[in-house]
Amino acid sequence: MKTTYKICAILMMIFLSTSFYAQIPEEIKWEHLKKTYAKDSTALQLTLNGKSLNGKYKIPLDESSYALYTIKNGLITGDAFWYTNGGHLECKLEYKRGVRNGLKENYDTDRKVWLRQEFKDGKQDGLSEMYSNGQLTTKSEYKKGKKEDKQITYSGGKVLSETEYKDGLREGKSKTYDWQGNTISEINYKKNQQDGLTIMYAMSKKTMEFMFSDGKKHGIGHMYKPDGSVVFTHYYLNGEKVSKEEYVTYQK
Repeated sequence: MKTTYKICAILMMIFLSTSFYAQIPEEIKWEHLKKTYAKDSTALQLTLNGKSLNGKYKIPLDESSYALYTIKNGLITGDAFWYTNGGHLECKLEYKRGVRNGLKENYDTDRKVWLRQEFKDGKQDGLSEMYSNGQLTTKSEYKKGKKEDKQITYSGGKVLSETEYKDGLREGKSKTYDWQGNTISEINYKKNQQDGLTIMYAMSKKTMEFMFSDGKKHGIGHMYKPDGSVVFTHYYLNGEKVSKEEYVTYQK
């Protein structure tokens, strides 16, 4: 009977030992791996000595950080983690067959999220948010790796700016605000260049306005007194200030 107990105890120790070591990821240096990227650089396949990796791996990224990956047939899959050598979690991200798919979160030293991004097929697609001390500072939308729709910046929970994007470029109206929510500026953009009317404000009063075309002042500009009356009127052609007569002649 005692012999039977001893055998069972030994077998249990072997089982626990095997299970414990099976959970420890194998460590492989990044520079020893062969990296094969897809044509669009979104997918990455990892091989060592001509064989695709399979299992859980700890891969030092540099002298101060390392990654924990689950790799199947050479492709990172599932949740991945980046740590400092001190054990601080810097980033958590999701992969699907070697490509980023899903949520990516970066953490500060207080373990708070400072960057949150969504990925699809290896490119940013969806919401992107930045934080400072736990407070939202920037919110953007992405589509196939490029900014789309509106980007909003915040400070202390208040909106500081709103800018419209299309295909990664500023397109449409961009507004900035003061701490009371009053408009400071209204700028129109076309393909990332100022185009159309630009208006500046102070204490909710319009102070100046200019017309732009392809990033250059082009048209009539005004400066205003607090009571709304015009102080100066200026004329511009392709970024150069001209006289009223030259402007009128150009218009004709």
